[in-house]
Amino acid sequence: MDFRYLFIDFDSFFASVEQHWQPELRGRPVGIVPSIGTDTTCCIAASYEAKRHGVKTGTGVREARFLCPGIVFIEGNHQRYIQTHHAMIATIEKCLHVEKVLSIDECYGQLPPHWQPPAIARAKCDEIKTALREEIGQSITCSIGVGPNRFLAKLASKMRKPNGCQFIRREDLPGILYSLELNDITGIGRSMSKRLDRHGIRSVRELCAASAPQLSRIWDSIHGLAMYRQLRGDDLPEVATQHRTLSHSHILPPALRRTERALPVMHKQLQKACRRLRAMDYYAACMTLSVKFSFTWRWERSVKVFPTQDTQTFTLHLNRLWQDAPRDDTPTQVRVVLSELTPAADHTPSLFADDNQPRRVALQKAMDSLTQRYGNASVYFAPAHDAHRNKSAPMRISFTHIPDIEQENDGLSP
Repeated sequence: MDFRYLFIDFDSFFASVEQHWQPELRGRPVGIVPSIGTDTTCCIAASYEAKRHGVKTGTGVREARFLCPGIVFIEGNHQRYIQTHHAMIATIEKCLHVEKVLSIDECYGQLPPHWQPPAIARAKCDEIKTALREEIGQSITCSIGVGPNRFLAKLASKMRKPNGCQFIRREDLPGILYSLELNDITGIGRSMSKRLDRHGIRSVRELCAASAPQLSRIWDSIHGLAMYRQLRGDDLPEVATQHRTLSHSHILPPALRRTERALPVMHKQLQKACRRLRAMDYYAACMTLSVKFSFTWRWERSVKVFPTQDTQTFTLHLNRLWQDAPRDDTPTQVRVVLSELTPAADHTPSLFADDNQPRRVALQKAMDSLTQRYGNASVYFAPAHDAHRNKSAPMRISFTHIPDIEQENDGLSP
């Protein structure tokens, strides 16, 4: 059967959630921003009313005002987005088992054989849309794609936005994909687009016409062959996810754009990353600090350590690296990355490790339990104090990580 997978993409999710909770925003162009009161930030999401004027993710506030004079800017409420996401997933689960949640606004399920005939599959799509409309609300819609594999079902979900439904059959391939841009294809980002361009592939039509050996050479890995097969409808086994990095970043508001005020934010991001590291039961062997200055250039330093979960070890290295940070320019964004991750099951303790480190990690896990229950502001290491006091760097949602509200909640629970 051609219709094995059903992929759901929530339309302009952040903006739609705000329009759902704030009826006065419905039908109006909305831009979601990290913070209100500064023109130097950018939109992290936009409603379809704003998108029609050219506003999109990454559009600066000043440019958005120029493109869409009536736009309304709303500070992102990430806790609300997570709660609404979970409610929508629970609603979908009543209609179709959600096999995997890929991001805050994407998920998919597999249609069992008796649901794969076209009429039944389409009725299932209608059932999901109706359930979301009745149980969640009319302002938050979704686009659905159905196809022979996950890859094509996801592409189909992009083809009739917003609130559409697109089916892709093997017999429709490859022509049905020609209306897409190369960067619409999963796995083709900016750098891969440049690489494809160097090999004379500048459209989806040319991508589909390329041979398996040609794509293998371009990708220089098995991903090229996977691309070739997936474009033809083959259902490849899913590769198990291996966590490679864990990061937190924050665009600094104007009041914190000084080196001494950026440092506590960096510490808060590090402590949050270490909590996630322990919750995932991974060890990290590398920490990278990254600071963007004046939104134009980036300073970056890294340090290698014996794989650890210890916040104190990384804190000491952060302070040492920070001594080399430039003092003569304006920091505008900070980022902490923990990398070279190893699952606890594969971790071998060092024979020469600090004897106090296991005791410190045990204490930090006890602190993690307190922060999960009472909020991140309940107990933390002192270098992050100013960031907590000023409520800087609140919870944010990335494209690949849906925060656990209990883990990353900054407020104290009643």
